[in-house]
Amino acid sequence: MDDDRTPVLTRSIWTFVWFAILAVGTNAWGSWSIWSGFSVIGPVIALMGVVGMVLVWVIPDSHYRGFEHVSFGASIATVLLANGPLLATNHDFNTDSAAFNQRAMQLLVKGKDPYTARFKASHLLLKNATHFWTYTLNGTHVDKLSYPAGALVLQTPFLLLGLRHLTTDWVDLFAWFAAAAILYVVSPRNEKWLAPLLVLASMFTFLFANGDTDAMFVPFMMLAALRWDDFITRTGPKWTRWLGPVSLGIACSIKQMPWFTVPFFLVGIAIEANAHGVPVARTLARYVGFVAAPIVAINLPFFIWSPGAWLHGTFLPLTQPLIPDGQGLVSLATHGVARVVHPMDLQLAAALLLVGLLASFVIWYPKMKRAWLFALPLILFVPSRSLSTYLVDFIPAAFVIVLTTTRVPEVNSLEVRPWLRRGVVAVPTMLAIVAATFAFLSPPLGVKLDKYSSVDDNQYFGDMKVTLHNNTDQAITPHVMVVVGSDHPDGFWRPNTRSGSLTVAAHETVTTTFIPPAHCWAPDHEENWLVEVLTSSPSALMTTPAYHWPYPNE
Repeated sequence: MDDDRTPVLTRSIWTFVWFAILAVGTNAWGSWSIWSGFSVIGPVIALMGVVGMVLVWVIPDSHYRGFEHVSFGASIATVLLANGPLLATNHDFNTDSAAFNQRAMQLLVKGKDPYTARFKASHLLLKNATHFWTYTLNGTHVDKLSYPAGALVLQTPFLLLGLRHLTTDWVDLFAWFAAAAILYVVSPRNEKWLAPLLVLASMFTFLFANGDTDAMFVPFMMLAALRWDDFITRTGPKWTRWLGPVSLGIACSIKQMPWFTVPFFLVGIAIEANAHGVPVARTLARYVGFVAAPIVAINLPFFIWSPGAWLHGTFLPLTQPLIPDGQGLVSLATHGVARVVHPMDLQLAAALLLVGLLASFVIWYPKMKRAWLFALPLILFVPSRSLSTYLVDFIPAAFVIVLTTTRVPEVNSLEVRPWLRRGVVAVPTMLAIVAATFAFLSPPLGVKLDKYSSVDDNQYFGDMKVTLHNNTDQAITPHVMVVVGSDHPDGFWRPNTRSGSLTVAAHETVTTTFIPPAHCWAPDHEENWLVEVLTSSPSALMTTPAYHWPYPNE
């Protein structure tokens, strides 16, 4: 009975792969105004999808494996055809991180230290750069390289080889193709459809074809996850034992996100070593050595070049007061549902949840061995910056763990009473809930929007009048932004004061007019928008309720 069902299920899933190709083709057709070639490419991709859905059901079993290879190749070709022309005709980056990487590579090939450079809008391929900056709570924006050196080391050769047009975007797109190829190769026969479905997923395609520099570390995270327990079990080829930790080190050298996975790999290695009677300390030291080797090799030259600049740039996201942003818990405040958020409380809550997840990884290791990387986004959902990429970047590597790691006996890793095991997980989790709750209480400033205006027939914001009341015993320097829909803020609004700055004394109430940054677009009619007030001391974000932008005659 099962043998009869399996071909139907398999063919049904591959039908959905070709349906996704059809959907990409219809969407690509809508981009004809950007490049006229889409008038042909769009229908061709759509037709390919329709024909593919038919072939799914008529190809005989004897040729089905070859058809699966063709289907995967078609998914890669579809994403390239739909996004390559957009990259080729685009002249600007869509993220500041991609623009920073490009500028850093240009400086590096000229023999200049990219970590000491201050990036200005005139140096970057960013249209309306203020719309892309990463802003800080103290009223400034990030204007220096803020990542480890891995992306530079890996991407600069492509620049030297002649790929000068939006180098970062092109390399990131092909890194995503490499990730899909890895998943396709390591997937068992009946799960080969995972790779094309992931590469065609609109979220991944949009991110990795539009300046999301996380794409560069994704394939290395997948290699780090590939048979990672073989470092202990030694059941596979010898090269798999060092490939994982070396790839993990490379991933950690590209961006800070993979750093969060390191504790789990180390704890897992320790548990596996103990279970197989291998010296734990010596095994961990070897694993750490393999991880550290590429980190040192890639970053040491830049550290020697300018230690302070490299340390500042590499650890900037963890030390600088970046504004709260993202699709996680923090959106309760950034969208006006809660009127305040204290970023450090959310950071504490995330750290406590990380402890709880590590504890559950140890206690329920047989189950968590395959599931922990799917669970890690739960931690990244909580901090004050929980961008959508943080929630999805580990999914490809999580699938690699599920598909390639070996099972362990169904026994508990800790021989302790059940109530104690549950308590080890429950206590940090409950403390995290308390910290997260306090994050949305006690705003340092009361914020009230008194009046706002528009110019050019409601196309741009005009001045607005805001009343601020200091609820604390210290003077506070507020910084004001306006958030429109899901758009990135266009910069800080300037208080209409003689000095161009504003300080609200303890328990003082101040009403001030704020002037918008240049070309600050107004919302569409009836679109939601609100006012954000940010302070660095104390660290907090306050908002007004959400407002609807009126029609011109209202």
